Amino acid sequence: MKVPTQIFLDGIQPKKVYYFGSTKLNTGVPHYFICVSRLDGGMLILVCCTSQFEKRKNYIEKANLPFSTLVWINPDTENGLEIDSYVDCNSYFDYSIEEFKNFYENDKLEFKGEISDTHFEQILIGLKASPIVEENIKEILPNSA
Repeated sequence: MKVPTQIFLDGIQPKKVYYFGSTKLNTGVPHYFICVSRLDGGMLILVCCTSQFEKRKNYIEKANLPFSTLVWINPDTENGLEIDSYVDCNSYFDYSIEEFKNFYENDKLEFKGEISDTHFEQILIGLKASPIVEENIKEILPNSA
């Protein structure tokens, strides 16, 4: 059952998992995204989940990035993920609450669940360890789960 839009918007918080297609990816296939931060002013910082472990691992190795920037999340009943998923913490996606509102009202976004504190902590560590993520983004991330 779909909840009213304002209740959905009020519930957007760190650790929540959403499923939607993004024009910011090089594919039209929907992906799972995890909210990492909700900023004053209505901006959201999210990371994207992928099932392509080898591809992400190879990229991280070739780019000589810290391996802590690749986080494995196993599926469970709480997070709503269907398969083993990986977050490459060397990239993030910013969206506005208004964009999420439009996605939700047009049935292009679903809330799926919430990741554990442990997985969230690993993602924060990965984002902060990444030499690619800008310092101003690292500064606005939560300190811990």
